[in-house]
Amino acid sequence: MIIIGAGKIAYSIVPALQKSGYNIAVIISRKIESAKRLAGKFGTRHYSDKLGDIDIGGGIVFLCVPDNQIKATTKELSKLKLRLSRFIFVHLSGALDISCLDSLQKGKGQTASLHIMQTFPSKRRVPLIGCYAAVETDNKTAEKTLFDLAKDISLKPFKLKSNTKTFYHLAGVFASNFLAGNLFAAETAFNKIGNINTNFFEMISPIVFSTLANIKKTGAVNALSGPIERGDIQTIKKHLAVLKKDASKTNNNSLLFSYIAQSLKLLEVAEKKHGSHFTEKEKIKIVLKKEMRFIK
Repeated sequence: MIIIGAGKIAYSIVPALQKSGYNIAVIISRKIESAKRLAGKFGTRHYSDKLGDIDIGGGIVFLCVPDNQIKATTKELSKLKLRLSRFIFVHLSGALDISCLDSLQKGKGQTASLHIMQTFPSKRRVPLIGCYAAVETDNKTAEKTLFDLAKDISLKPFKLKSNTKTFYHLAGVFASNFLAGNLFAAETAFNKIGNINTNFFEMISPIVFSTLANIKKTGAVNALSGPIERGDIQTIKKHLAVLKKDASKTNNNSLLFSYIAQSLKLLEVAEKKHGSHFTEKEKIKIVLKKEMRFIK
C-alpha cells in the first residue's frame, strides 16, 4: 500500500490502516520533510519526495493530497513506467468525483474514491471507528476491495454514484462547516453583551448537545424550537431591528444576512413540523424578505 500526500487526513488513515494489519510500503510527499515526519510518527521505513520511487508491482495507492493537486498528481503517475492495471488508485476527496482520475483509468488503472464523513481540522489523529464512508467507483474489483478495507478499519461503507457526489458533499458542508460558522456567529453575538465573565462555549454547550441529541432521537424537524417554530413574529422583528442597527454601526451585515437566510430555511422546517397549522409562515416570510432587499 502506498500513501501519496502527508496532509491532515493522512495522520488519521495511516494508523487506522496499520492497526488493521495493512502494510504501508512507502509514504510520498512533495516535501521530503513532510514525508519523513509522517513516516517517523507511524514507523514506516520508506519515504520519498518522488513519485518515481514507487517500486512495488501493485496494490492500493491512496491519494491524500489537496483537491487541487489530485489531477496533476494522477497525470504524473500515469507517465510512470507502472503496470497501472495492477493498482487501485483511490482519492479521498468529498468534493471531487472519480473523473479527476481519468488519466489513470485510460492507462487501465483501477480508480475509485473513498470519502469518510468526518472532519479533519488538523494533523491530530481523528478516530474513524463507526464513521460512514462513501465508495465511488465503476470497477467491481475496486469496489469490493474498498468495501472490505473500509470494514477492516471499522468504517461503514456505502456505494455512491458520481452524479450525486456534490449533494453528498454539500450535506457534510452544511452539517459540519456551517455548524462551525453558526457557532462563530453565536459567539460574535454573545461577545456584544460585553464582559460578563462567562465562558461562551461552556455556556452554549448544553443547548448545542441537547439539540444534537434531540435531532438524533426524533429528527431535525421535530427537534426545532424557538421563535420561528412558535410563529413569534414580534421576537423576529426585534431580532431584525437589533441586527440592522448593529450592521449599520459596524459596517458588517454578515450576522443580519445569516439570520435572514437561515430563518427562511427554518420556515420550511416549521411548516413541515406543523403543516397547515403553521399560519404565520407567510407573514414572517414577508418580513424577512423585506429586510433582505436592503442588504448590500
